[in-house]
Amino acid sequence: MPNAPTQLKLREIPGRAVGLCAFGLAAGLCMIIWYAADPPFLDKPPGNRELLLQFAATAERARAIVNGVEGGDGARLFQDGLVLDWRMFIPGYSAALAGAFGLGHLLLYREASRLWARRALILTPLLVLADGVEGVFLWRALNRLGTDPVPDLKWATYFAQVKWALAVPLVAAAILIVVTLYCRRVLDPSSVQSAREDRPRPVVAHAHRLAGGTESQSSDPDVVLPPAAPHDWEPRPEWTAPDLAQPPEAEAQDPEGDAVTRWRTRAYQPPGRQPAELGFCVSGGGIRSASIALGALQALRGQLLKATYLVSVSGGGYTTGAFQLALTDARLRGPDGSPSVRPGLAKPADVFAPGSPEEDHIRRHAKYLADAPKEKLYAAGAVLRGMAVSFGMLALVFAVAGQFLHQFYSHVPLTELRPFTAEGKTFESSLELYPDVWHPVLALFGLAGLMSIGYAFARAGSDKSRPAWLRSTVNTVTGLALAVAAYSIVLPSVIWFFASLAHNVGRWGSFDGSGTGVALLGVITAAATAAGTWFTSVHKTVKKLRPDGEQAGPRARGDASLVMQVGGSWVKALVCWLVLLLVAFFGLALMSWAAVYAGSWHAGWRWGVPIALVVLAFVIDQTTFSLHPFYRQRLAGAFAVRRAVLKDGSVGALPYDYNNEPTPLTPYAERVEGFPQVIFAASAAVSLRNRTAPGRPAVPFTFASDYCGGPDTGWVRTSTLQKTAPALIGRDLTVQSAVAVSGAAFASAMGSQTMFMERLLALSNVRLGTWVPNPLYLAELATYGPNRIMPRLPRVRRLRYQLQELVGRYSDTTPLLLCTDGGHFDNLGLVEMLRLRCRTVYVIDASGDTPPLATTLAQAMTLAYEDLGVTITFDEEEQNLLDLVPGSAEPLPPEAPMASLNARFSATCVVRGTIEYPEPVTFSSGTPADTKGTIIYVKASLTPDMPYELLSYALREKAFPRQATFDQWFDHAQFDAYRALGHHLGTKAAKVR
Repeated sequence: MPNAPTQLKLREIPGRAVGLCAFGLAAGLCMIIWYAADPPFLDKPPGNRELLLQFAATAERARAIVNGVEGGDGARLFQDGLVLDWRMFIPGYSAALAGAFGLGHLLLYREASRLWARRALILTPLLVLADGVEGVFLWRALNRLGTDPVPDLKWATYFAQVKWALAVPLVAAAILIVVTLYCRRVLDPSSVQSAREDRPRPVVAHAHRLAGGTESQSSDPDVVLPPAAPHDWEPRPEWTAPDLAQPPEAEAQDPEGDAVTRWRTRAYQPPGRQPAELGFCVSGGGIRSASIALGALQALRGQLLKATYLVSVSGGGYTTGAFQLALTDARLRGPDGSPSVRPGLAKPADVFAPGSPEEDHIRRHAKYLADAPKEKLYAAGAVLRGMAVSFGMLALVFAVAGQFLHQFYSHVPLTELRPFTAEGKTFESSLELYPDVWHPVLALFGLAGLMSIGYAFARAGSDKSRPAWLRSTVNTVTGLALAVAAYSIVLPSVIWFFASLAHNVGRWGSFDGSGTGVALLGVITAAATAAGTWFTSVHKTVKKLRPDGEQAGPRARGDASLVMQVGGSWVKALVCWLVLLLVAFFGLALMSWAAVYAGSWHAGWRWGVPIALVVLAFVIDQTTFSLHPFYRQRLAGAFAVRRAVLKDGSVGALPYDYNNEPTPLTPYAERVEGFPQVIFAASAAVSLRNRTAPGRPAVPFTFASDYCGGPDTGWVRTSTLQKTAPALIGRDLTVQSAVAVSGAAFASAMGSQTMFMERLLALSNVRLGTWVPNPLYLAELATYGPNRIMPRLPRVRRLRYQLQELVGRYSDTTPLLLCTDGGHFDNLGLVEMLRLRCRTVYVIDASGDTPPLATTLAQAMTLAYEDLGVTITFDEEEQNLLDLVPGSAEPLPPEAPMASLNARFSATCVVRGTIEYPEPVTFSSGTPADTKGTIIYVKASLTPDMPYELLSYALREKAFPRQATFDQWFDHAQFDAYRALGHHLGTKAAKVR
């Protein structure tokens, strides 16, 4: 593999075409400026009288507009203005738009973006045509002012509505393109900085071209492209294979060929991760899972120290991250180079042993989110700060939208704003739209329908499908109809509704010029949002379940039911949607108020509000003001510890200095000798159905010391990623952040665990995920960059990224990916472990399954087959999965007082199964390849042979061990009980062979 690859050229861009488009843009802008400042030869009507004439519609109004011009022949002056439009203004803006869209077609990076520029370029002649035809009808109407100009005035109005429906989005798109291209031209381009000093350029490899992952650490690529990932930035020959006369004979005769193909396509790992004999994975479940995982790993320490990989998800990552940080040799060093803490005090054989300083520290900090009143105030402050930023930005967006509508309707008289003010005396309770406003809307919808139906009749006897140009044309006409309806009907109706509401409730102030009522509504909405977010995030619902899993009735006796805590309920869903409706109501009210009163604002407010929105949208890092930094810091305070010699000479647990020692993945996550490599399993939000597993709008994404990424996004060497990422984003490439991201259960994108609250979490900033650089984008940057037409790697996660979370649209090729809880893809980490190819896999499952069955295991087994072609089976004669069902154990005497516990006891907490890989795997050198493996599945459940203290706790706590994952406020009794349960589970699992 070459260490100094040459930079590839992105694509050929004809210089003459760029020059022609730039000339057209510049010439068009000059003509527009000349037209606006001092047009030659002819005069034009003053002010916006020509705009008023476009929407006159009646003869009386048209005559009043024309005759209102002082001096001379008014009709002739308006006709001169139309001539000026045809000579200068229309050619000017058409040249400017064509130049901007032409530059977009040539210079924008993504094919999708260039496609939109081409579509806008095609729509520009429609805008010019609508404007020209409107001018023809106005000319005819001016010639007939003394007789009957109404028919011509109406047709002019219809074409004016179409013109403005095209003009607003096209002008906005042109400005966006020009600003984007200008910024990319003047700003320094991004580049991937290889961690290898001897590489002038980073090395990019394809996953399917790696020779079984045999590359040495010194020659590993910086970026690994995922397999089967055709994207619009790649030339088609790069990912389209040539036609084969026939498939390979071996695969054609293989009855399991589909599974093998799926395995070879999906079971990729970055270089250096070889198959292994033994691996561990610990599930998600918050502090509940962390406590159980700690006890289980303590009991299974002998097997753990022989393992090669330790994959953790969510709450399991709390514990595995704590193990890693307690063992790592990496140390913060002082100015003299000496380490801050003496290394080597903790060993893999005794770290986090029962009674160890590390365990005692976690026990004392199990309420990691907040314990003391000061910490609770700090937590409340972090939540309120994030909500204030998010709500403030949202308010600015709606206020600026209202300002735009005020300017628009002040110049384009489709609705009168003056009667809507509190001082207006002519307010009408009924909605009166502009005359004949429905005609162009219905005509456009009818045209789209006629085109579609007419072509269907014409091609009734043909076997050809509807051509792409027809579909595009019908969609364009339909979109144009919707745009006309939006600003001609919908928006005026919204403004009228809120004005009417304000007047009909007695003018209580919501629409007065001071905005007192809108401000009060904003305060109420903010308070309701805070209360609703707190309720939906924290409130626990207790459910009683019958042994068959159905919810027990309200009169069911507790002794005959299973009790569990859950995070969701219909009450929470109702509260969530009511809050969202209230926020939407406030936003529309604010927009309507601004649309009515923006003209009376002080100049400082008129200019300050849009400037504040633009500046803050580009300056504020949305992740910084979310709960992710707070969550990361609180987790670090509880789980980031290591042994140290204290002042009195004793050995104790010393927390990491969070502010001064950020624990970057390289070197803090590097494998410790005698301990498995820790891999934090997270997920990346992707909304493309062809990239995600069925029912899971997320793909796997892992953080480790060697590589970060996944089979759908590609991988990037961690040291290269840390060197490339901007400083602010680099804060999220640490062990502490990996733990927090892997456990980011509350997020705006929750993959397979999609819930009703996602939009509310994004809106209120109570979200735990973070945006990190996309390996696939870094592969493009390493291959074609630095290039001035490529998008930059953002230094801050701007407002755009929070808006993406609000609408729930995530691409797999953007510069940043939203990473959240690994449980949003696979809450066990089992699929990632199978991708690592281990012969024996221990699975510690402390997830919040709903009884009676282990649904998380069933989902992981299905996903393993769908994604990798790996099958997992359990021998019913030896290891019956139904023995995990609560109530399957022999009753523990005496039956009467123990009835409630007997209904919760499982016959076993450990089962052993078989893993069938699609093709032979050499798990270790010197052993023959085999397709068989073993899974030892450990389920957090109650069994009759538990220690007495656990039986006592279970009898007192009816929901144990199914307390909700939402409950992250464990006291020391809860921590001890769940840790002891984990130790009991691990002891049972250690006896399984």
